[in-house]
Amino acid sequence: MGTEREEWVEVVKGDTKVLLHYPREGTVFPADPAPMTTTAWNILVAPRYSNLRNFKTSYIVTYERPYLGMGYATEKETGKNVFIVFFHQGHEGWIEFVSPDKNSFIQQYKFDPETIQWDSNTDLMIPLAKMSGYNKFAVAATDFKGVWTSDFTGIQQLYNVYSGQYAGMNISQSNEEFIFEEGNSYRWRLLAVNGVVGNIKAVEVKSAGQFSIPNNWQIKFSKIEGKPHTYHAFWSCIKGARVLNLLDAAAPGSGIYTKFGLGRSRIKIK
Repeated sequence: MGTEREEWVEVVKGDTKVLLHYPREGTVFPADPAPMTTTAWNILVAPRYSNLRNFKTSYIVTYERPYLGMGYATEKETGKNVFIVFFHQGHEGWIEFVSPDKNSFIQQYKFDPETIQWDSNTDLMIPLAKMSGYNKFAVAATDFKGVWTSDFTGIQQLYNVYSGQYAGMNISQSNEEFIFEEGNSYRWRLLAVNGVVGNIKAVEVKSAGQFSIPNNWQIKFSKIEGKPHTYHAFWSCIKGARVLNLLDAAAPGSGIYTKFGLGRSRIKIK
């Protein structure tokens, strides 16, 4: 079970402490693995340690290219010597594994991180990547207050398949929001804009009703687009705030949750 902290979600697994760092500016950017890993380490990890030894970076060539940093250091707060593994993969945030020594890490995660190289088996990273799932917290009816919004924008440049000439630009943009009010009531709105520039069309739909919490991981709305809707739901943490994650239980698709942040209403109140 994860514990929410100011700068990360903290998990204790055996004798290893795992820190799921919140997103922070300057820690993810287009770069070769070594510069990006070192920069992120200097921002997120280095300030809490001294006497860094045998620091190295590594990565595996794959679609979600896992990045690794590791080294031996002394915790400034406790004075203890520890072994640190720093991990990033895909769209997830940086995860810091703090063990008493390398052997403790190996016993927990079943591989020696100092042997990882570009052609290593990516399955070795699965136990590390799974730790990101601990930034996940149950929902309760009392949590749902205020306005929660989600925005999406996609742009597609079009070219003629035969001539190669530019054929315009297609835009897809949407804004979805829930307004949670007293008495477990809500208002919902979705605005979608789609089309080729010069022929863009907008569609807006709205609903209102009552919501309930069937269990700690779902929320049910009495009416969304004309019928009841149940969503898989959980909270995740970022620095100073929470993110609401929703996935249509009847149509989970790829399993990717839509993320909502606390914001201001764009619904016109009549």
